[in-house]
Amino acid sequence: MPKRCAIYTRKSHEEGLDQAFNSLDAQREAGLDYIRSQKHEGWTVVDRYYDDGGFSGGNTDRPALKKLLEDIERGRVDVVVVYKVDRLSRSLHDFAQIMQRFDERRVSFVSVTQQFSTTTSMGRLTLNMLLSFAQFEREVTGERIRDKIAATKKKGMWAGGQPPLGYRVENNILQIVPPEAEIVRCIFEGYLKHRSLLKLAEQLDQQGLRTRSWTSSKGIAHGGRRFSTNALHRTLTNRTYLGRITHKGKVWPGLQEPIIDKELWDRVHKAMHKRSRQAASSWRHTHLLKGKLKTREGVTLTTGSTGRKKQRHTGRAVPYYISMTALKQGYKTCAIKSLNARHLDDLVRSIVLTQVQEDPRYARLASLEPSVRDAILRATIQRVTLAEDQLDVHLDLAAGAAAIEDGCATGDAAELQKTPFPVCLYRPAVERDGERLHITLAIQIKKLDGKRLILGPDGQDLFQPAQPEPQPHLVLALGQAYSWKQRLESTGCTLAALAKELGITERRIRELLPLTLVGPGLVKRILTGNHGSTITLDRLLATATHLDWQRQLAFLGMDEPVSTTP
Repeated sequence: MPKRCAIYTRKSHEEGLDQAFNSLDAQREAGLDYIRSQKHEGWTVVDRYYDDGGFSGGNTDRPALKKLLEDIERGRVDVVVVYKVDRLSRSLHDFAQIMQRFDERRVSFVSVTQQFSTTTSMGRLTLNMLLSFAQFEREVTGERIRDKIAATKKKGMWAGGQPPLGYRVENNILQIVPPEAEIVRCIFEGYLKHRSLLKLAEQLDQQGLRTRSWTSSKGIAHGGRRFSTNALHRTLTNRTYLGRITHKGKVWPGLQEPIIDKELWDRVHKAMHKRSRQAASSWRHTHLLKGKLKTREGVTLTTGSTGRKKQRHTGRAVPYYISMTALKQGYKTCAIKSLNARHLDDLVRSIVLTQVQEDPRYARLASLEPSVRDAILRATIQRVTLAEDQLDVHLDLAAGAAAIEDGCATGDAAELQKTPFPVCLYRPAVERDGERLHITLAIQIKKLDGKRLILGPDGQDLFQPAQPEPQPHLVLALGQAYSWKQRLESTGCTLAALAKELGITERRIRELLPLTLVGPGLVKRILTGNHGSTITLDRLLATATHLDWQRQLAFLGMDEPVSTTP
């Protein structure tokens, strides 16, 4: 039976490919010779070319390789022939995946200069050894290149890549391009004038100034666009303009002439630092964890709020976090779904404040004005991961301390000490690595009275809120019960008459009237919000069946009654 053979060739660089007979042709000739030598076995070459010129073997993002794999999937190829194994892949992981696809389609693999059969265990061992050495060589080459780049930068030279706006490269040394250097100075001076990246971008656009235009070695055009705020920020923070060369956090004196003098650089960065500090101090967002919250699977929880537009302006809208998976694919596809943002924010606040309060740098944090405190907490919190049974909070104490030193923690201590803060009632597991803390807390997510809340494994509240807030639906139910009872006793009307007058059912009145039997201690807890988040209307109605007020509190797990005196 004839075997259809495909020859795959690859070369990492495009250098020399324009020649009449290049490396790809040589690899193909070697493959053709080998296929002719196997003519007695029925080998024939397929009439298609699979040539990847200018593509690295470090990954599988190669057009010819993709075309070859597609043809294999369609059953058009029986044998793949290459000149050497590393022509197919230099990565052991990638090669193993490619070989698995070959095996699934019963496609053989032959290397012309490294003969072995992948159908035997010895052939697979040889193949793995070859790939291991190939990957080792690739990693050693990478280390050598990285060391060379570090040594080049240490000498103040440009180590490759597109030079920044204002410079060109000549013998590995940056040389000033006067027209572009003038744009760089315009950017620095413009920031001092506007103190805003957005306004600066608008000004540059009005002046017709654009980013540098250049074409890559693959012929792709780049740049020539209006300056974005990100591009301006990169320019304003690039120490190359100060005559320095940076590498992995280290700064070396560069051989290039500076475009910006130190005095202008310091003025600009002082202004940027002041604006950043003001932005942090004026944190007013209703979502503390915006941009920092993900599920265990890595899905981002975005922010939102419910309520009418007028309510949103008055702050009575309910903020929430919702999984992007639930948002795009439906609630049933994600276990986390959505959560009340105020509840989750307060829980994280209580955890962080409990952990950092012993650090002297955070001594005044718990007593600061809430918006200032939240700004510092956001700087401290690196990320929060939420699962059905666990909450992980990652902190960077150094980042939070830096925010405090930047001036966020200001104010009159005597007055600010009165600021309440939530307190965590559980002791989470804490792992410390220098300035970084990883806090783990066992949880469960439960839906109570329409709200999905985070509770402890035993179903109890995880934290004590800073300012208890009454639950409107419980207060309303109590008020209606007492009001209806007063109407019934004072007018002597029947339940049916009262229900008709109010436009509700008799059943509803009959359900809520037992709330008038709730003891005064429990009523005060409901009216002041000191009842915890686990008390639902159904539990309150069940409690009312106990005529003993102390038993009512015990039924709800409230051992210490709240004083009924003001």
